[in-house]
Order: sequence, then structure tokens, then C-alpha cells
Amino acid sequence: MTISKILLPLIISLGLIGCGQKDTKNVEKGSSDPTLCSFLDNSCTKSTKGVNFTIKISPEEVPSEQDLHFRLTVDKTVINVKARLEGRDMFMGIIPVVLSQTESNTYDSQFMLGSCASGYMVWRLFISAEYQGQQINTHFDFLADNKQK
Repeated sequence: MTISKILLPLIISLGLIGCGQKDTKNVEKGSSDPTLCSFLDNSCTKSTKGVNFTIKISPEEVPSEQDLHFRLTVDKTVINVKARLEGRDMFMGIIPVVLSQTESNTYDSQFMLGSCASGYMVWRLFISAEYQGQQINTHFDFLADNKQK
């Protein structure tokens, strides 16, 4: 038996185990976690080193496996803005967010999120930029497939 015949089932099994189990430290579905951004009512803003980063994703429910529109607005002039997505509580890969500057201090992107069988998938959006010669970083956590109002 070759190594690939042994490794392939092992890798698939580990991937299914990691995504299929519900993490007990997560908030139960149906309850509200105030640490998560919700786009159902508005955008989400964080301040880092005097710079306000505001994000909005639509559709607001952030459905998995569908095209999503992402908008980042910054209240100061920053350069070298970069973004990426990762699962907060489980590894779902690293999704690069390719930003296009559409207006002064406004960046847009489109991306798609993978689906997870647990029914409660929190994603973390990392943003980095340079402001007045300093590197600044922040992150936003949000729930995919959020139908709560």
C-alpha cells in the first residue's frame, strides 16, 4: 500500500472531524454574541491607534458558498491596506481578500466563504495598513449564515 493511500483518508477524516464538531465555547445558535459583528442592522467599526476601520458585508446574513460584497472604509488616509479571512475557532484555510480602492479611503472586494457542518461558523477578518509610517492591525469576528435579527 502506498503512502498516498494511507494519507489521503487520514487527511479527509481529520478535515471532517475538525469541521463537524460543535465547539462548546461557542455561543449556542439562537443566542446573541455581542463580540461578533452583525451586518443585519448596520456596519461594524473598530478603532486602532486613532484610525477607525468600518466594514460592511452584503448580503447581510453572510451566507456561505455565495458571492459576498465587502466594503472597508477608513477615516484616515492609510497605505498598503491588506485583508484576509480565517476561521476563528477552527481552521478553514486562509482566504485572501483582494481589495480595490473605489474612493478615497474606501475599499471593496468580493469573496466566498466555505460552509461548515457545525451550523455555527465564526470568521475572523484581519486588516493591516500603514498610518503615518506605523503598521496598524485590527480584526473583526462575524458569524456566517446569520439569520438572527
